[in-house]
This record gives sequence, structure tokens and C-alpha cells, in this order.
Amino acid sequence: MADGSAPARKPRVDAAARRAEYIDVAAKVMLEKGLHGATMRDFAEAAGAAKILFYRLFPSRDAIVDAVFRRVEDAVLDAYKETWTGYGSMVARVLETARKDPAPFLVVLKNCGGGADRSDWGDRLRAIFNERSRPLFEPRPGAPEGAEERAGLAGGSLFGLWVDRMIVWLEERDGLDDATRIRWWSRIVREWRLASREAFRLDPPQQETNEETP
Repeated sequence: MADGSAPARKPRVDAAARRAEYIDVAAKVMLEKGLHGATMRDFAEAAGAAKILFYRLFPSRDAIVDAVFRRVEDAVLDAYKETWTGYGSMVARVLETARKDPAPFLVVLKNCGGGADRSDWGDRLRAIFNERSRPLFEPRPGAPEGAEERAGLAGGSLFGLWVDRMIVWLEERDGLDDATRIRWWSRIVREWRLASREAFRLDPPQQETNEETP
């Protein structure tokens, strides 16, 4: 330059931020066009970026689809790592997180087990749900033989309803506010626990309990 000063440098692109942005864009496109209908070209056009930029961060369409799922899986894991503070508390945290970035959640929840190539999505989310629910179904001494296996079955019995309700809540289709939704859910979980412990024979015969904490 004529004045001897160095040319201005372009700001460095934050690869992690760009990756996160592309995941958000891809999830919105998948929600609009369907998980299997959206293409890398669609993602690039929606982001206003060259297709090659997507391939630099995601070597294939499957890679970005998997990244959308991992965004949701990590968010659910983080929410469920928090201390249990009462019925409905864990789902409340997941919903709060999903509200900030609903598109990935809606894509994943609407496609749990929906198609052979994504059949593990539901299994992986169910495993998280089961693990966190397991303390509610710990067999008590004297429970009939096979109680450990039955406890695992009991812990996952509400997963389908959880998926369905999260979709409805994120799409605001039930006319309720979030505080009412979580109160409703907490009552369901409380009754679900009591009914499931009885149905799956997790207590000694004729034993009754009023405990409400895992």
C-alpha cells in the first residue's frame, strides 16, 4: 500500500460456529422437505453458501444428517445429567433446551425409527430415557424372580408418549403453556411409576409404598 501499512486481514472464520450454523440450516431444510428429500444443494442454497463449503465440514449428506441427530442426543444427555428435582424436572429441561433450537429436535423426534437407515435414533434416545427412568423402577428386595428384566421394560414404557408430546409441545398444537404441560406430565409420570411398579411386579407381594423419589 502507498502509505506502507499492511493490508487489512479478513476476519478468521470460526469453523465451529460455521458448523453449528450449517447444522441449524440443514435441520430447517429437512423439516421443510423431509429427512430423505433434502439434498446438499438445498442445504447450501438455504445457507447462501457454496456447496463445497458444506463438503469441507461434512463429507457427505449422511454426515450432516448424523450431526443433526448428535445435536439432539447431546442436548438430551446434558439435560438428563442434571440432578433430579421432582417428577417432570428432566423433561422440563429437555423442553427448555429444545425451545432454543427446535428444528433439530423436530427432525429427530419425527423420524425416530422412521426408516431403516435411521432406526437407531429411537434406540439411542430410548436408552437415555430408560437409564434416567431406571431409579424409579429399582426392584425392592423380595420382588418376584426376574424383576431386574421387568424393571428395564417398565422404564421404557413411556418413551413413545414422551416423543409424541415433545413434538406437540414444540409445534404448540395443544393450546397449553409450558408450565401447564410440565405439571400435567409430572402427574402422568407419578401415576405411571406407581402403576408400572404394580404391573411389572417390582415390589414384594402385597407391599404398598407411598414413596415418590427415585
